[in-house]
Parts: sequence; C-alpha cells; structure tokens
Amino acid sequence: MKPFKTLLAALFVNGVISYEVNNVQSLAKKSRTPPITVQGNKFFYSDTGDQFFLRGIAYQPLRKEGEVYDRTLENAYLDPLANPTTCLRDLEYFQDLNINLVRVYHIDPSANHDVCMKAFSEAGIYVLADLSEPDLSINRDDPSWDTALFDRYKAVIDSFHKYNNILGFFAGNEVTTSKKNTNASPFVRAAVRDIKDYIRKKNYRKIPIGYATNDDAETRSSLSNYFVCGSNRTVNSIDFLGVNMYEWCGYSSYTTSGYRERTLEFKDYPVPVFFSEYGCNNVSPRPFTEVEALYGPTMSRVWSGGIAYSYFEGVNHYGIVQENFDGTVTKLIDYDHLKRRLNKARPVRINAKSIVTIENNNPVACQPQSGLWQATSVLPRTPDPGKCECLQSTLSCIVTPYKSLNEYELLNEVCTQVDCSLIQSDASSGEYGKFSDCSARQRLSFAINQYYIQNERNPSSCDLGGSAVLIGNNDNLDLAEVLSSDGRTCKEAIGDILEYNTVKQTAPAKSNTTLPKASDNSGKTLHSEKKNKTKLRSQAITIRLDKSTIYHQLRICFVLMCFAVIF
Repeated sequence: MKPFKTLLAALFVNGVISYEVNNVQSLAKKSRTPPITVQGNKFFYSDTGDQFFLRGIAYQPLRKEGEVYDRTLENAYLDPLANPTTCLRDLEYFQDLNINLVRVYHIDPSANHDVCMKAFSEAGIYVLADLSEPDLSINRDDPSWDTALFDRYKAVIDSFHKYNNILGFFAGNEVTTSKKNTNASPFVRAAVRDIKDYIRKKNYRKIPIGYATNDDAETRSSLSNYFVCGSNRTVNSIDFLGVNMYEWCGYSSYTTSGYRERTLEFKDYPVPVFFSEYGCNNVSPRPFTEVEALYGPTMSRVWSGGIAYSYFEGVNHYGIVQENFDGTVTKLIDYDHLKRRLNKARPVRINAKSIVTIENNNPVACQPQSGLWQATSVLPRTPDPGKCECLQSTLSCIVTPYKSLNEYELLNEVCTQVDCSLIQSDASSGEYGKFSDCSARQRLSFAINQYYIQNERNPSSCDLGGSAVLIGNNDNLDLAEVLSSDGRTCKEAIGDILEYNTVKQTAPAKSNTTLPKASDNSGKTLHSEKKNKTKLRSQAITIRLDKSTIYHQLRICFVLMCFAVIF
C-alpha cells in the first residue's frame, strides 16, 4: 500500500485528486457540449439544432525565456490540456470571460487529456486543436506531406476523437502567407483529404477539418477559393475556414477597418468562416470594440464568431493575463475589456431545421493559376509508410541518428551534388517524386546514399562531417524476400533496387558547394545478410534526440553486443 499512498499524495500535490473528489458529481452530469456539426456555412449544436457561434480565446502557454528542461524527456512545446493544474486554474477565468471555446496550437498526443477535457465539457467549453507542432508541420518554404507528418496528425486525432467537445482540427495555420509560397497549399489540401479519409476509415464521428489563413491582400481570394473548389469537395475540401484577422485596431469601425469588404467577400462562402485570431494591439490597452461588430446583426449572418488572441501574455504583448512564477495568473487591463464585450455579445441565431437544403451538383470553380497563385489542383499522393520502409532498407549510407541537425539545410546542400528528383516535389506543375512522401529523415538518407554511390561507394564519402553513417551493403538486397509492415514485398512496394542505387547520367552538375569530408570516427560499418523474409520496422527518427532516438540507439547497441558474443 505504501507506493499507492505515495502516488496518492503526489496527485494531491498536483491538485488532480482534490478536483476530482470535489467535482465527481458535477462531472457525472449530462455533457453541456454535444458535438458541433456543419450544415451549409453554419455550425450547429447536434442535439438542439441551434446555431453555434465561437466565443473563443487562443490558449497556448510558452516556455519561459531561459527555461531549462530535458529535451530527451520533454517536448519543446507545452500542452495546456495535459496539465490539470494549469487548465483547472484557468477554467475559472474562462467562465468569467463567458467564452465557449479555446484554441490550442500544440497537442501532445501521448499525454492524457481526460481531466481537462471533461472539466471544459462540463463548463460548456469546446476545443479547436491544431494538428501540427513546432518540429512537425508543413513548412511553407520547403513543403511536403509525408509519413512523419501524417503519423503526427493521426496520433492527435486518435487522442482526441473520443471527446464530444473537440469541435474540429486545423490541418494548417498560415502555411501560405503570400504569393511567394502559394505552392505550399496543395500539401495542406492533401493533408485535409487524408485526415478526413482516416477519420472515415476509423469509424470516428465526423469531426470537422479546417484551415487557418492570414489576411494577405494579394492571395486571400485565391486561397479561400482553393480550399473549397473542385468536384471532390466532400473528399478533400475544408469543412471550415479560419481567418487570422487583425485589421480592426483600437476604436476603428465596420467600414474603415476593412471588415465590411471581408464580410461581402465571404457572404456566399460554402462552409463556416470565422476569425481564428483577432485582437490588433497597435492601440494598448486593447478596447476590443470589434467584438460588437463581429457578433452584431450584419456580420453574424456571415461569420460564425471568433477567437481572441491570446490568453497568456508574451513578448509580443497580446495576452490578457500574466502568468506568475508561483503558478498564479494576474489579469491585465485587456482582460476586463474583452470580458465586457463578450458578455454583451448577442448574435442572432437560426436553427438547422429552418435551412432549406438544396442539392447543388455544380462544384465551386477553381480559379486558374496566375502570377499571384501558383498552386495546382493536382495534389500530392497519400503518404505510404510501407514504401518508405522499403526504400530505407535499400540504403547503405544514411543520416546519423546520433546527431541533431538541420535536415532541410543538409538535404538542400546534398541535392546540389546529386539527382534528387525522386524525393522532390513541384506543386506548381503537379509533379511529385516517387519518394517525396517519405519522411524528411528518409529523404535525406536517400540523398546521402546517392552521394555515397556517386563517389564509388568510398566509405569516406559516407560521413559528411559526422552527419552520415555507413550501416551495411544493401546494394544486392533481394526485395522480393523483404516484407514491409503492411505485408507487401518491397519488390511490390518500390520495384527494382537498381533503379535507385544507380546514379543517373542526368545528375546535376556539381556546383561550387563542397560537402564536409570524413571525420575521424568514420569507416566503421555493420554488415548483415537477410537470408529469410524479414519484416521491416519503421526507421523514422525525429529531428531532435528524443525518446524514440534513444530507443533506436539502444537497439543498435544491443545488436552490436550480440555480434560481439557470437563472433
């Protein structure tokens, strides 16, 4: 019993047990958060059919400047829904603000969220969650939709689908921000397609999937059209659109702020649209006078509310509370202004039964590509983990698991020396390399292996300043005898190994870039032969040396010890 008492005491210190004991009866009550559904361009409560408007706030704590934490055991980001002490403290303020939703940008899918989600549900508060996290998101400068990202997105959905008060998920946030990166949008739409398909195949409830965009004047019209156009709207288009809107500053007005123009632009938009962020801080303290307009009779006919930015004060001064070192929070002046405005919000609601559903078989026409909009309607393929596992099995020289590095920077450097067309994408032309859906690590390993082959398999070329390691000679691997995790042979998954382990004559000419030479610890190789059919395990490794990387290293050490004992 002693360990149990110790655990019980620890839980009391964190405030978890005290909350559950005092609130067990209230948590047993009927949920105040029935699932939210989408019908036309409105949100509705699934039980009553009444229209739902977002009265939300961005809820994302940040690590304090100079904070020390163990990167091998902890995430670089904080998940407020996995910390009962924090979320229960803040719940009191959320109720005082009269909000009904929080937006959380970074979720830890391996954590338990039951306490916070149940408490929020009982208080009538929903959650909108971003599927990405700082180290795993669609990079606007070098976009991809790959196995690692898909695994991350699926993990968040698996963790949250059971909660009725999860309103939906953002597949991306400000991925395309200007005319310079419009070719990133096809990767987001591919993510929407695959996430919706995953939810359907898992028999989860139909959770809305959307996108949050910035308010860029040159691209906003094309972008909003892009995510709902085409003939397969139910398959790969968004269910809602969030606009991060900062046009209204201080004591502006509906006409002078630009809100009038934005409202007219979205009056016929086919899915719900809302402010996924708002709260310009050019005037401080912020009076939040835009709230009255947003929930007023004119805008509420088009917009489904909004999410104020942000709860926690940070270096950019958008917060309404200051988190103190002792774990308490102090209200800022902005808090009272926002509270007063939100408590006066009385949007005119309709009921889903009053909507006359008219079948419209005419899809929204996609705007053509132009100088301001380069995104193609041809989307990247669904990431194929089995194929990428098989590709990994053919590589003799791979990126080292022992060193933290900038994968994208090194990949771009190596690709100046070898042909990387099989792992590259062009979302303007709709051309996607056969292995462009593999993880960043796998793509980098492929490029490094090509460099190794191009240099006549000289062991010194498999180092790159300690960024690569030689693991074996897989050139003659019989792919018909190797199975991927999905049961296919690697021959079926990727074809002939010679196609990938032969440097093409059309490889790009070498530039003036000189790749790092071998370091002193190069040259050690591990050779193995696969005589029987082998089932591969995923070799995806995260950017930083996290728990999965350590586990991978321990496995390698175990194999080496076995070799030492045998031989």
